[in-house]
Amino acid sequence: MNLYIINEFCRGAVYGIGTYVRELTAILKNSSINIYVVNLNTDKPQIECEKIEGIFYLYFPAPLQWSMNNQEQWDLYHRNIIYWLKLHVKDKKELIFHLNYTRRSKLAEELKKTFDCKIILTVHYLDWCFNLFGNFMCFRKILETRRINQGDEYEQIKDIFQREKETFQIVDRIICLSKRIQQHLQCDYGINSNKITTIYNGLTDIVPVVGKSVLRQKYYIPLDIPVFLFVGRIDDIKGLKYALRAFRIILENYPDCRFLIAGSGDFDKYLLECKDIWMNIIWTGLVEMEKLYELYTIADIGVMPSFHEQCSYVAIEMMMHGLPIIASTSTGLGEMIENNVTGLHIPVIEYTDRAEIDSSLLAKKMLYLLKHPLVTIRMGQNGRKRYFENYSLEIFRENMLKLYKSCWYHDDGKIKVLIVTGQNNHNWEVSHIAIKQILENSGLFAIDVAISPKEGKIMSNFKPIFASYQLVILDYNGDRWPEETEKSFLEFVENGGGVVVYHAANNAFRDWKEYNRIIGFGGWENRDETAGPYIYMKEGCLVYDKETSGCAGSHGFQHEFVLHCGNLEHPVTKGLPTAWCHAQDELYDRMRGPGIVKDVLFWGYSDPATKGSGRDELAMFTVNYGKARIFHTTLGHAGNSLNDNVAMQCAGFQVTLLRGAEWAATGEVTLPVPDDFPTETTISLRKNYK
Repeated sequence: MNLYIINEFCRGAVYGIGTYVRELTAILKNSSINIYVVNLNTDKPQIECEKIEGIFYLYFPAPLQWSMNNQEQWDLYHRNIIYWLKLHVKDKKELIFHLNYTRRSKLAEELKKTFDCKIILTVHYLDWCFNLFGNFMCFRKILETRRINQGDEYEQIKDIFQREKETFQIVDRIICLSKRIQQHLQCDYGINSNKITTIYNGLTDIVPVVGKSVLRQKYYIPLDIPVFLFVGRIDDIKGLKYALRAFRIILENYPDCRFLIAGSGDFDKYLLECKDIWMNIIWTGLVEMEKLYELYTIADIGVMPSFHEQCSYVAIEMMMHGLPIIASTSTGLGEMIENNVTGLHIPVIEYTDRAEIDSSLLAKKMLYLLKHPLVTIRMGQNGRKRYFENYSLEIFRENMLKLYKSCWYHDDGKIKVLIVTGQNNHNWEVSHIAIKQILENSGLFAIDVAISPKEGKIMSNFKPIFASYQLVILDYNGDRWPEETEKSFLEFVENGGGVVVYHAANNAFRDWKEYNRIIGFGGWENRDETAGPYIYMKEGCLVYDKETSGCAGSHGFQHEFVLHCGNLEHPVTKGLPTAWCHAQDELYDRMRGPGIVKDVLFWGYSDPATKGSGRDELAMFTVNYGKARIFHTTLGHAGNSLNDNVAMQCAGFQVTLLRGAEWAATGEVTLPVPDDFPTETTISLRKNYK
């Protein structure tokens, strides 16, 4: 596996994202993954490369004329990066690009066009949160507001949202650092849940061996004086002014108290808030990690009134050092800090146009911990325990390796399958469950299900991630998919993805030309000769009947019928009887299509006595469509329930479905021919679907 971690030289690269990349490379050093860290927009005069402890670091200089907010410049810059990578990436096996910035849709798009790769995106932050101080109420109000006569800020937020959404849609997998953001991407951005996973940040456990008393002496702070600690950028979004106002209230009861503030930024903004209390505040500026960890040891209580945090390294560090934390409930902080267990919560107050924190309430929380030292100690101990349970480097390593491996193959060796269902003029609520049970009970497949909105409902958020699977099973014939979804499906097929067309899925999308080429033939939906020729068997030969006019799609009464093998050497049919009796089912007839049938696997006679066509009709076949492997079965009409479902309970249907699915996904069939496979005169049922 070859992993390219994309980083950019910016403020985030120095703080959270920089830490993320460092910790990520640390956990992967001794793995089998080849690691490349690609640093963009650096201050290097030219492209440079170095190898440190087995990891390659690439540095790309920033352009001489540069505007960080000019998206066109970024797009051009990224195309140049792609060009260089195209020339220098030699080993393209199991290629993964790991992005760390949300508004890089063009970069992701060009990577997809250039390489056979998987793209992972870690959502470290959402840009709109900085503009709106993490105010979800205000954000949703802006999205719901028409852009007419709106100010620049509204347009900027919508542009940010659109750019982020484009990136989310292009990449293969998304890592969220908090469950709240994962829910946000699903609900507000319409991203399918099977594409998103939450993996908390991990951090190396480093605690100074020097005790608190020694370090207090070093910093001239008496051991009996309470010390609060704030760590982070000196920035409004970190909520520092509310912490300073709360601290001023604290000093009324604890006049000797100290407030350590570690971080860089615009100190001038806070001069007024610090008026008359300078002697109680220690500003350290930006400090190295060794000194920062000393400050954690010195402090008694951590204060984090931030408006936007996902999985804060500061919070992890505080828990690692056994500090109780008074934290806002913004984005991820509320889930990191367990209220009354590892610290105390301060709610973020959201209005339609702003967000605030109640400084007096924050002061009450701070006073409570000062007055209850045993509670403070217990919360600190619980915080250290929580660090080991959720944020240790070992857990981070395990989760990341699992994710990387799952991009190219299922970590348990099973074939990854997506069943697409929902809208169907058949009983899809029975059919997709039966298909899922049949495949899962074989032990070969791992199944996900994508269920569409109901007929006539908004389809814009129906976006299954086809590229994450080896096989797609179609159990759908409702409303047209969104253009983006159709494009994604075509890309999946054109890239060699496996497809199983099940029963009434050939009733779908009469006007979607490529879909009809993929399925081979179809029926109903007002199909006629314009949909393609009739396709059937005659005297053992495949016929494309372009002369006969008439509608497409019909079947006689449900009945038992014998199926005959059309290709004994195909992996799906090899070893199966040349003829076998299928349980009561619909035998589709008068089917038309523009597709090219590659192998006729089984056909059956559509008896006029059952209102059939009087022809030999295709029941199972493969389709010739580029690199794709497509298995089409017209069998398996769903019953009223899983128990009343004889066509799908037929052992012949289940075994051919399994063998067809394995072949479509891998090109091979390893499943043996079972003893209970039907014969020409006997029907065999598997009512438990295994």
